[in-house]
Parts: sequence; structure tokens; C-alpha cells
Amino acid sequence: MILLAAVVVSVEVISRKLLAFAFSGSDEIAAYLFAVGTSWSLAYVLVTRGHVRIDVLYGHLGARGKAAFDLIAVVGLAILVVAIVDRAGALFLDNLMGANRSNTPLRIPMSWPQAPWLAGFVLFLAVTVLAVLRSLQALIRGDFATVTATIGVPSQDEEVKGELGSLGIGTPDAGEKK
Repeated sequence: MILLAAVVVSVEVISRKLLAFAFSGSDEIAAYLFAVGTSWSLAYVLVTRGHVRIDVLYGHLGARGKAAFDLIAVVGLAILVVAIVDRAGALFLDNLMGANRSNTPLRIPMSWPQAPWLAGFVLFLAVTVLAVLRSLQALIRGDFATVTATIGVPSQDEEVKGELGSLGIGTPDAGEKK
């Protein structure tokens, strides 16, 4: 989505500078694409444990304490996402029922970009609720490893391994497993 937005803006800038032809709306379309792309990426970032957390005390806790902090964090996130979905849903429905259009030359019905934007937040809520339920179930069983794997803060080793993997570089122990 962000790449598409960059292409749209680039084409508009090049056509304006080189061809003396300007078409309006590229910034509006880019903003819609950015908003939709952002809302859809939130669920992925949660699943890959990429959300930023402040973990000053976290490293000094045992497995049970870390699991409790992880669960508190994801429940807080779920509460925030419920509020976001509530407000985004109300905004979408208001614009849909009112047939509101953007106040730009394109006059795009506001519900068109807001529908996929809202869907991204709904997906994020569903993934967050599933993460809460899976982690709560694991915590009740005493399975702190599953809590950490689901919602915990990645260790430095995990982050290094992930970065090396994304670069196509294997870790030393990767070739030794049989």
C-alpha cells in the first residue's frame, strides 16, 4: 500500500514538473492508502511480536512475572483496540449513511476508503482477542513459554536470529540440527 502511494505521488510530481500537467488528488489517494495499509499491518505486527514495549523491569522478572506483565499489556492493548474499532465504526457508518464525500476535487465517498481501514482495525481486534485467549489459557496451565511465544517481548537472540534470517544469513546452529 505504501509503495503504491509512493508511485501515485511520484507520477503526479513527475507529470507536473516534466509535462506541465498536474492532476489533483494524489495526496488524498496516498493518505487513504497509508491509512488502510497501517490499519492492516497492526495485526501482523502483533503476531510477529513487533510492537514496541518498554521493558525496564521485564528483564528482571521470572517466567511467571513476565507472563503476567505480557498478559496485562495485551489486555490493555485489546481495550484500546476496542475503543478504536468503536470510533472507526461509528465514523464509517456516519459517513456511509450520510453519503459524505471528501472536501477535495476528487469528491470520493468517505465510506469507500474507510471500509478497508475499518476492516484492518477489526482484524487487529480479532487477532488481539485471540492472543489474549491463547495466552490466558496458557497462563492457567502454567505454560509460560507459550505466553512468551504469543505475546512476550522477543529476546535479543530472537531478534538477531530474525534479522539474520530476513537477510538470508543462517545462524551458526542452524546447519548443525539434524
